[in-house]
Amino acid sequence: MTDTIQFNEFYNIISNEKRSAEQVHHGIDPATEETLWPVPVASQQDLDEAVASARLAFTEWSARDHAARVQCLGALADKLEAHASELTTLLHRETGKPLEFAKGEILGGIATLRSHLAWSVPDEVQKDDHEVKVVIQHAPLGAVAGIVPWNFPFQLSIIKIAPALAVGCTLILKPSPFTPYTALKIGEIAAQVLPPGVLQILGGDDNLGPWMTQHPGIDKVSFTGSIATGKRVVAATSETLKKVNLELGGNDAAIVTADFDPAEAAAMVARSTFAHSGQICIATKRIYVHESVLDEFMGHFTAIVRGYKQGEGFCSPIQNRMQYEKVKSLYQYCKENGYQVAVGSCDRAWNDSEPGFYMEPAVILNPPDNSRVVQEEAFGPIVPVMSWKDEEDVVRRANDTLTGLGGTVFCRDQQRAWKLASSLTTGNVWVNSGLKMDPVALFGAQKQSGIGCALGPLGLKAFTTTRTITYWKDVAPIEKGQTKAGGLFG
Repeated sequence: MTDTIQFNEFYNIISNEKRSAEQVHHGIDPATEETLWPVPVASQQDLDEAVASARLAFTEWSARDHAARVQCLGALADKLEAHASELTTLLHRETGKPLEFAKGEILGGIATLRSHLAWSVPDEVQKDDHEVKVVIQHAPLGAVAGIVPWNFPFQLSIIKIAPALAVGCTLILKPSPFTPYTALKIGEIAAQVLPPGVLQILGGDDNLGPWMTQHPGIDKVSFTGSIATGKRVVAATSETLKKVNLELGGNDAAIVTADFDPAEAAAMVARSTFAHSGQICIATKRIYVHESVLDEFMGHFTAIVRGYKQGEGFCSPIQNRMQYEKVKSLYQYCKENGYQVAVGSCDRAWNDSEPGFYMEPAVILNPPDNSRVVQEEAFGPIVPVMSWKDEEDVVRRANDTLTGLGGTVFCRDQQRAWKLASSLTTGNVWVNSGLKMDPVALFGAQKQSGIGCALGPLGLKAFTTTRTITYWKDVAPIEKGQTKAGGLFG
């Protein structure tokens, strides 16, 4: 496929071919509630063709050496970068993110793709002596299904594409029907540089995900989304014992100690809480501040939040009406229970007279630990702030959740900070910063926040399976009638 990319026409990409469909659906611009372009809804037959193409392509793609594969991925990064401006505008329309934040996601995704070019999964020699050599190889799994959500459709697509293709897998990617546009363009652009069947993109409705997870020709499912849907993915894949990778929800806690400057902590916590209106899996969703600095912290924190303006990066719209109604119900819950609202209003959306799924940021002070606003992942611009006195107690409260995705600690005492960070039952902990990820850092989860890992050199292994080769070298032949001692493991 070498024709010019048009950013107002959208197709599914199967075996590097543009495919329309009898059925279409439309995304919605959450900032204006305007209907966006039609996109095809993949059928079962479309999926079957994509799987057949992926399995056929896997034989040749996995046989290429690593250098040849990453050369193709480098060409894809170059092509995406050449279209960064158009992709930014597209992402801005489908997610509602301000252009600055949309640009950051596009460029960040391309940088993540480039990072994977330097990583590989080498063979591991376990033993090599005069008698035997034992080697563990990490072989590509096969045809993989990737399912991504609506909050970061470009970046999360790249996080599945880059490692899967780098190790030799082929990938069929399903974007969210709320945000299908940039992912479909990734597929169209990739068709200019990748062999047919290596990367295919299928937009679809609620049927496509279950079809993918149950399809016998798919070897692994890599899913990012809600815990409830993740459980359904596991149930569906169990029928064929597919490998799964799940990155699910979180209820991340931030702990601010008394020795950390309250103004500095407030600025960083506000950023990690309200970026993209809290629609980030690793956003701070609970804040615990030591009682001795709570008032000072709240003074700075509330001033920052009151300064946010509708439509800016920290007050972007909720991406879709379904999530908008869920967030509104949490605001209503706080109002009905009479919780102290330090910032914002739990009475209404930001401006009901104007279009867009906007919610005014809200800060709830010292709600009960067992309240919904503390226990649930809001995925919106509302956050509880609670005081603490005893270190063991705040760790217990931070860990008192079914989720375990991430957490942050703000503490200047290095030894104490390491102790606090090591006490959190989460896959990821950031110390003295929030939402500041390094692509080399492995990203994992504990409890119901997921299975498996992503990113970094170790993240490549999520798309591989092990093959152990035990090679017995030439040794003196056993004479007739003589036996070798030791039995099975001798």
